[in-house]
Amino acid sequence: MALRDPVAVYNAANNMEAQLVRDALTASGVEAFITEDLSPVGTWIGGLIPDLHKPQVWADRADVERATPILDEFERRAAELRDARAKDRAGEEPIEAVCEECGGSSSFPSAQRGSVQKCSHCGAYLDVGGEEFDEDWPEADQDEDEEA
Repeated sequence: MALRDPVAVYNAANNMEAQLVRDALTASGVEAFITEDLSPVGTWIGGLIPDLHKPQVWADRADVERATPILDEFERRAAELRDARAKDRAGEEPIEAVCEECGGSSSFPSAQRGSVQKCSHCGAYLDVGGEEFDEDWPEADQDEDEEA
């Protein structure tokens, strides 16, 4: 059913958050629809221009009072999750990575584990906290040469 007097009740950070909010509202009996951000408009070389095209959740003006406590609960739970993640990351030790180009050692926050960063000494790219491989492990090329 279409909304008679639609009003944006929530500006989401991304399309996924908009879906979650809409699902929470509809599960509570509030009819809601979303407008997703599917266009590249607002994108420039530095990223997205904030507040140009944000996903929104829409509901009927008559349902705003019923939607407000649901939205407040959603925001409270989202804040709790963010705080819990921040506490988990704060307890982790920094990662030391050694550059293959210059041999210099650089320290990175644990949140950057598994990423590629620039060496602070020479600017070369290095893997931060990647998987360690056994030096005795045979290379794929060596296996193929032995079989031939």
